[in-house]
Amino acid sequence: MVPKTEQVRFNSLGTECAGDLYLPAQDGPIPALVLGHSGVMVKEALGVFAPYFVRAGFAVLAIDYRTVGASDGQPRGLDYPQRQVEDFRSAISYLQTRREVDADRIGVWGVSIGGSVAAHAAVLDRRVKCVVVQSPSVWDGWRYLERLYGRIGVCALRDRLDEDWQRRYAGEASARVPHLTLEGENVESAPDLAAEIFPTYRNEKTLDSAEYLLNFAPEYFIHRLAPTPLLMIANGGWDPYHMLEEAQSAYAKAGEPKRLEVLPYDVLGLYTGPGLDEAMQLAVDWFDLYLRRTKVVVPTPPPTRESVDAMTR
Repeated sequence: MVPKTEQVRFNSLGTECAGDLYLPAQDGPIPALVLGHSGVMVKEALGVFAPYFVRAGFAVLAIDYRTVGASDGQPRGLDYPQRQVEDFRSAISYLQTRREVDADRIGVWGVSIGGSVAAHAAVLDRRVKCVVVQSPSVWDGWRYLERLYGRIGVCALRDRLDEDWQRRYAGEASARVPHLTLEGENVESAPDLAAEIFPTYRNEKTLDSAEYLLNFAPEYFIHRLAPTPLLMIANGGWDPYHMLEEAQSAYAKAGEPKRLEVLPYDVLGLYTGPGLDEAMQLAVDWFDLYLRRTKVVVPTPPPTRESVDAMTR
């Protein structure tokens, strides 16, 4: 059954973002999730993942980050992970206004770099009660790009960024470049296919986005996520973009409760391939455990004068 879907808009620190809100056919308030996409996706692509959660009884808000897809923001395609963290947090604030949602039971899910963005949002925002990261990619942007392109490649990138800086200093816009050039017969046509299926998708970004990626390193804050539960679902097959070493490095620094599942699938195996059902069942079970079956922490109310007096008698 196709879940009820509502196209919504929400404010993210002055920029209006777009989201698709999926609601199960049941009475609320119910637990809810914010879903964040990779750099080569838009929110409509999250429609592959959202129904798994909706069938399990979760409300789901799939978002476009600012400057991407149907969201506002200029320049278009500015890929700025720290602002995407803010967009996740703004989406949580929006969900808390919905009468269908249990405001105390909200989790986040992200795929590829959307996973590390989701986890970093949860480090900063204690309203997040549970995190799932699927096919994680970037945990230390500098290290990731060196693994992807080599040190020589990153050196060449920095030369291009120096030239781009001079253009921007002179008042020109940053250069526009492909977001990702995929290699391999099973993935190289993915950007073109995405643009064909999803009209709002553009396989381009501003060159200065690379500077923000070089400075994005949520791995060094992930130990502060605890005690928020973390599930990482990583690719164990051939995958130059969602590197297992990146996932393992960040996971080792995370506190409990946590779980790492390495599934034997390649680069697209957890997106549309044979591992999708398996990965989504793991995610559903994790959210079910920590958003539905685990007690929500109830903060101790601040002391009143009467209670202080009673304790000191």
